[in-house]
Parts: sequence; structure tokens; C-alpha cells
Amino acid sequence: MIFQMLKFGIVGMMATGLHLLVGLTMISSGWSPILSNAMAFLVAFSVSFIGHLGFSFSDHDADIVTAAWRFGLTALAGFAVNQALLVLLLRHFALRPAAALCLSTASAAALTFLLSRYWAFRHRTFVTKPATEFTSHHFPK
Repeated sequence: MIFQMLKFGIVGMMATGLHLLVGLTMISSGWSPILSNAMAFLVAFSVSFIGHLGFSFSDHDADIVTAAWRFGLTALAGFAVNQALLVLLLRHFALRPAAALCLSTASAAALTFLLSRYWAFRHRTFVTKPATEFTSHHFPK
């Protein structure tokens, strides 16, 4: 699991870096921090999904369709935590927008890792057929 966390961290840093680059660029261009964060999330989502499917959790043999919608929900949960924390930091702690964005984005990573590992990209479960029929060759006469 340590190696997987490292791989998750690499992809996560790339996606987070892209998220912060887009968000901070938009903030410095005069966009609101809340809208900037939402747009940055949308841009970083695709990098995150492709990276986690093909690298972080590649050994899980996850079904791509199932993983896509589960990771979508996982990412939305992470975004909700990120966005709520951003609003809290901006309104109640009077942090500068750039600092608040960095803190809120970093704080959502643990939730996203756990949901990704144990739900979104979990190993496929194979259904085995029950042994309901036995033929005469199974039992000696």
C-alpha cells in the first residue's frame, strides 16, 4: 500500500499542481476564488482520473465504466470538502485567497485517496458459479 500511496501522490501532485495553476491564474486575472476553484477542479479531474486508472490503481483491474462514475463521485466529494473549506477559510479566517486555495486543495487529498483505493478503483469482484450440478464422474461408484 505504501508504493500505491506514492503513485497516488505523484498523480495527485500533478493534478493538484494543474488545479492550483489554473485556479491561481484565474484568481490573479480577477476571477472570484470560488469560481476559479470550480473551473480548476474541472480541468484537473481528467488528469486525475486517467492517471489513477492507468498508474495509481492499475493493478486493481477496475472496470473503466464503474471506475469512471465512482471516481466522479469521489472527486465530487473531494471537491465539496475542498470548496466548503475554501469558503470557511476565506470568510471566517480571513486568509488570502491563494493561501486558502492551497490549504483547501491539500486537505481534500486524504479523503480522495481512501475513497479511490477502497471504492472507486477497487479490485473487480468475480462472481463464481455455484456448484449446483454434479455428474457421475465426481463420485466413484
